Amino acid sequence: MAPKISSQAKEEKKIAILKAALECFSQKGYHATSVDDVVNYTNLSKGSIYNYFSSKEEMFISLITRQTEETMHKLQNALQELQSPTEKLKYLVNLDIPFRENKRKMMRVMIEFWTYSADNEQTKDIMVKRFQKVIDLTKGIFEEGKTKGEFRKDLDAEVAASMYWGLHDGIWVHSLVLDDPKLVERKIKELEETIMRYVK
Repeated sequence: MAPKISSQAKEEKKIAILKAALECFSQKGYHATSVDDVVNYTNLSKGSIYNYFSSKEEMFISLITRQTEETMHKLQNALQELQSPTEKLKYLVNLDIPFRENKRKMMRVMIEFWTYSADNEQTKDIMVKRFQKVIDLTKGIFEEGKTKGEFRKDLDAEVAASMYWGLHDGIWVHSLVLDDPKLVERKIKELEETIMRYVK
């Protein structure tokens, strides 16, 4: 009889598989990656992988979902410690400094996920809900800034939030081709200046 695995050990193995999946997806892309690639990266058996994920798609969805939940949780906790909407906005913009290679890997996966979700209702629903969460959080900062008199009264919070994330994602799309971390950091600082001028 095989020994029982603790819930903590199961969670650690699941995380290890997702880290391997991220590496494979970011290097080869979702469609070119196979379950065998993840198996080879982890040195686990294919049966072990299937104990945790029924398919490559489930790994893909779990990776995005987990990343979103962890990021939002950390971000919301950090923003609660800041009193000024201006400070909150600057904190949000500067989250990606210093440059993190893991962020670039996640962005490649995220971009492919957006494309993939266009023809898949389940994944499309996941992405729309994720997008709305980050928009709502950012919109809340802009609304608070208007209420406290730190941002201009005629600011459209919805438009500002969408514009911010469009610029943010554009910088990271460029980073996938322009392999220059310092350039990414300079663009983020320029984004901060641009968004602060826009909201004041």
